[in-house]
Amino acid sequence: MSRLALIATIISTLTSAAFAVVCTQAETYCGSRLLKLDTNNRKAIEGALTSGRQSIDDTHVNQSVFWCAPAGVPVPGDSGLLFVTYCGPENVCQEGGALGGVGDACAASTGGGLNHRRHHHRH
Repeated sequence: MSRLALIATIISTLTSAAFAVVCTQAETYCGSRLLKLDTNNRKAIEGALTSGRQSIDDTHVNQSVFWCAPAGVPVPGDSGLLFVTYCGPENVCQEGGALGGVGDACAASTGGGLNHRRHHHRH
């Protein structure tokens, strides 16, 4: 019985130590797309945002661009993701095609998205 408890403890430790992110290595992803691939990616996204000194609110989770690090490439934390940039509030994270079909990236908002009908004050 104690062997079983030891094995369960080891498995629990291993699974909590790493955030097994689901993504294609060396591609960029919007947080929103990573969540569509697997809702369990949220922990990895939040880990990458924290390492990038960003807020982990829903807007940052969904509207940030991340790089899915290839195995062996060191990234801060255990997430396997590297925070690239936050797209908001003026831009939106566009899935696919934003860079000519290569990964996800920030793109100008087309009236919808985060900033529909915002009033801008110039000083």
